[in-house]
Amino acid sequence: MRFPFPLAAPSAVLPAGLAENSAFLADYFPEIAVLFFETEACLAYTDEDLPAHLADLPCSWHVHLPLDLPWRAGFETAWQKIDGLLDKIALVSPRAYVLHPPDGPDMLPPLAERLRDKGVDPALFLIENVGGRSLTEVWDEVVEGGFSACLDIGHIQAYDQRDVLQLPGLWERVRMLHIYGAERDRRHWPLNELDPVGQVLLRTMLERATDFTVTLELFRRTELFDSLDLFGQWFAGWQEEK
Repeated sequence: MRFPFPLAAPSAVLPAGLAENSAFLADYFPEIAVLFFETEACLAYTDEDLPAHLADLPCSWHVHLPLDLPWRAGFETAWQKIDGLLDKIALVSPRAYVLHPPDGPDMLPPLAERLRDKGVDPALFLIENVGGRSLTEVWDEVVEGGFSACLDIGHIQAYDQRDVLQLPGLWERVRMLHIYGAERDRRHWPLNELDPVGQVLLRTMLERATDFTVTLELFRRTELFDSLDLFGQWFAGWQEEK
C-alpha cells in the first residue's frame, strides 16, 4: 500500500556493505537510513563503502550518527568527529540526522551553534529518546538549540518513557518515528512482537505527529519485509476505522 509519509529502512539488512544494502533497499523503500554505527570505522570509509553512484539511487537519505561519539572527551572532540561524518556522507545530501543525546549536559546548545556555522540547520538533527537518556532530560536544550525529535517506540516501551509524550511542544518537533516490535536481549524484534498496548501507542504516535518519516528499524531482511506487510495491514485497518 501507499503510505502518506516517507518510509525508511536501515542500511544493514543484508550480510553485505552499505553500498550493496542501499542498492537493494532502494527498489522497495523511498528512503534509506545510513547507519553510522562506530565513529572511527565510519570516518575511515572509502569510495568502496560510499561510492558516488549512491547519489543516483531513486531514494532520499537520512543518517543515524554513531552510538559511540566521544562526548566524554569534551565537546570539541565530539564536534570534530561529527563534522567529519557530515563531510563523509555529504555526497547523498541527507535530509536528516538522528542523534542520541550526549552523555553530559550543556552539549546541545554549542552543537547547534557549530551546525549553523557549518550551514546546517539544527532542525535537521533529530534527537532520539534512548535507554538511560530520555528526551525529558534534555528537552530544554533541544528547544533552545532548535533541534527536532525522533521517537523510538521500542525505547518508550522498554524503558518506561511514556512521560516523553507529554513534553511541551513535542509533536511539532517530531520528524521521525522508529518502529519495531520490541527491544530486548540487545536486539530489535519484528513488529509482530508489538503487544496491544504498543499497537495503541503506535497508532497514537502516527496520529499526533504531523510531518515525519517512519523508519522500520529492523536489521534482518525477512523481519523487515514481514514487518512492512504487517504495518501495512494495521495502517489500512486504522484508516478504515476513521
